[in-house]
Amino acid sequence: MTPWRRFRLGYVTGIIAYTATFWWLGELAPLFHTSALRLLPVGMGAGVALVPAIWAMFVGWFAGRQVVVERIDPFAPNPNPLLLSSSRNIGLGIVVAASWVALEWVRGSAMLGFCWNTLGVALHGDLVLIQIAEFTGVGGLGFLLILCNAIALITLLRLRAEVGRVRLRPHFDFTLTMALLVGVFSFGAYTLMKGPPRERTAVRIAAIQPNISQAKKMDADSAPEIFETLEKLNARAAEPKPDLVLWPEACIPGGMFGDAEITEWVKAQAAKHKALLIGTDDLNRGGEGDDHNSAALIIPGHSEVAIHDKMNLVPFGEYLPMRPLLGWALGELIPGDFLPGIVPIQLPLDSPDVTLGPLICFEDTQADIARAQVRGGAQLLVNLTNDGWFGFSGELEQHLANAVFRCVETRVPMVRCTNTGTTASIDPFGRVDRWLPAHTEGVANRTIPIYATSTPTFYTRHGDLFSPACAVLAILATLGRWRHGRRKS
Repeated sequence: MTPWRRFRLGYVTGIIAYTATFWWLGELAPLFHTSALRLLPVGMGAGVALVPAIWAMFVGWFAGRQVVVERIDPFAPNPNPLLLSSSRNIGLGIVVAASWVALEWVRGSAMLGFCWNTLGVALHGDLVLIQIAEFTGVGGLGFLLILCNAIALITLLRLRAEVGRVRLRPHFDFTLTMALLVGVFSFGAYTLMKGPPRERTAVRIAAIQPNISQAKKMDADSAPEIFETLEKLNARAAEPKPDLVLWPEACIPGGMFGDAEITEWVKAQAAKHKALLIGTDDLNRGGEGDDHNSAALIIPGHSEVAIHDKMNLVPFGEYLPMRPLLGWALGELIPGDFLPGIVPIQLPLDSPDVTLGPLICFEDTQADIARAQVRGGAQLLVNLTNDGWFGFSGELEQHLANAVFRCVETRVPMVRCTNTGTTASIDPFGRVDRWLPAHTEGVANRTIPIYATSTPTFYTRHGDLFSPACAVLAILATLGRWRHGRRKS
């Protein structure tokens, strides 16, 4: 099979898989009255599909004759040892797994920071296996999945080559892979049994889920109804006297700083609580064109409002990439660009003494931003998001699944306050507590324990070292394979 054919097969597979994954992007079409946006899932799939396409071409080239069972001659004086060699097989499995992780790492770094739904996220519900994320991040789980599948395939091919033709040999490649899997499982089981560290304090939180459709949020005539809904839910949230009340992303029509009247209204709502954290889109805050998507913490009695500006903006939503080039086609749909925050800002509460690390919208899919918040002193991650853009699609569950890993990586809990769902909390081990069903209006109250952690996790201290290490390994293996091929020539 030629490299180009492997690339094509990988690309077609990727387009099918990722178009199905991101089909919810088509929900934007009716909001903007543009049927062309129905093609967004295909466009996104076509971009992300480069990962399996390049990987398939690389694996075929690197593996060479190792997987061509028909070429093994058991009657030759020195039968082809490649497929029958456990050391070569485990090396092959490690390299193909490392190359996949490296490509996903490049995708997250280069493709507009798009870290959504990497392979390891598929294990979000397997609490035992995902505990290694505190060392490897999600990349370690993707590596494990590829390695196990590669060795399983190699083992089947090897058995087909051996049975009835050569003497069966020990399959140390399979044994070592299973030993690794058992080790990861044992570590996860031990971590879960050990439980969290000592509880230092707790925060009583009330989160409101307004469940306001995006079409209504985009309709200026609906603003009075939205304000009425927020005020009603805010009054309900005040009843149990929580330490902190949460409103979701971009919940206020016109933004908190839209005009003096709205600002005073928000402060009046905040006066009913000990602290109020809200998501707000503010245009021209600080000057013409100074637009931000922000989280604002209002504590009655404090003269200043503490603000964290969203750092990872959504392309084609909050800004237009390559505006000089694409402005003629998409400028009317995206007339202006938000400005990204420069550094993560931690927001401290007065009582209890807890520091919040806000994550706005898709920032909870960005491991580096969550890690930076925790390194800055955040003891509770708070995600304010509005997934109402995507209606009743699977995006809501995918978003929650990606957020799980930020807690395991840092061993810091998270609370998610959403417009349409899913409002929930995640503990430091990745357990999800769903507060409200999706697409329902309501207020939920929970007490979130804050733990006395003595030392940050390996991932918090050092970040994602595993994925770059996989990239280095893949490059070295490529150079070695290339040099070997030249010597044979």
